[in-house]
Amino acid sequence: MSKSVLCIGATLIDELYFCENTIVTHSSNPAEKTTSIGGVISNIVQHFALLDINVSLITALGSDGDASFISNTFKNRGINLQESIVVDESTGKYVSILNSDGNLFVSACQDISPKYITIPFLESKADYIINFDIIVVDTNLDSKTIQWIIDLSRSHQKLLIIEPVSVPKASKLSNLNLDGVYMITPNEEELSVIASIETQTENEYIQSLIERGVTKIWLRKGNQGSVLYERNQLTTLSVPSITILDSTGAGDAALAGWIFGYIHDEDELTSMQLGHSLALEVLKIKGAVDTSMNNEKLYQVKKIHYNE
Repeated sequence: MSKSVLCIGATLIDELYFCENTIVTHSSNPAEKTTSIGGVISNIVQHFALLDINVSLITALGSDGDASFISNTFKNRGINLQESIVVDESTGKYVSILNSDGNLFVSACQDISPKYITIPFLESKADYIINFDIIVVDTNLDSKTIQWIIDLSRSHQKLLIIEPVSVPKASKLSNLNLDGVYMITPNEEELSVIASIETQTENEYIQSLIERGVTKIWLRKGNQGSVLYERNQLTTLSVPSITILDSTGAGDAALAGWIFGYIHDEDELTSMQLGHSLALEVLKIKGAVDTSMNNEKLYQVKKIHYNE
């Protein structure tokens, strides 16, 4: 394994509130709280570190205790933060309320990355960025910044993957030139806002993105599994039924698992199975990162989930 990965996006402190009963709106609901390092990109980065992938991160951190905690934790896990920016503000925070079945009810995010991970900042890091084989970006960044990264990746023939994050943030991609993007990983709602065309047909959404220059669209369909679309083929994969404890970070884990497979020269279906398997393990714990994960365990759980 020799491919290096650079991730660019938001790092947050996650505060998750697990309600004891079905949520009653406009009322106080008893809950249990957990706190961890989060943000889509940082969830992915943490799984990369656990899976021994050579990973670096460009993100924005504040000058508070949360930032110190994140920096120390990442340093201990071998995650390179040397090109990130530290500013005199509070580190970003993600707060979510989850129903008693573990599914997200509502969340809110305060994020400083769009303000500081700007085009001028990244231009100053361009020589550093183009040294990496794979670049992974989340849509917490400003749309013009995302376009700059797409253009840089295309001009230097870098493999660029975009994680849409959420429906409002995925909409930033609707008017961008996506030519050269290797893969986008939306769910069904995110797909429709990225494609931004007058249709109700999934296949037309997919073809629209392919015509705009995206090589692969990995469409996540929840308990129905996922489909990986390319111009002349598609690969489908179901998921086994499990009891969900917490849905936070499952998509992030899936992408980390897929990239792990790609780096290890696995075929498309095996990479998808690795992604699904890592996501399934995350769904069974509280929080977005399974800190018990390693290379051997990931292959073991893939065998269990896919009856090999």
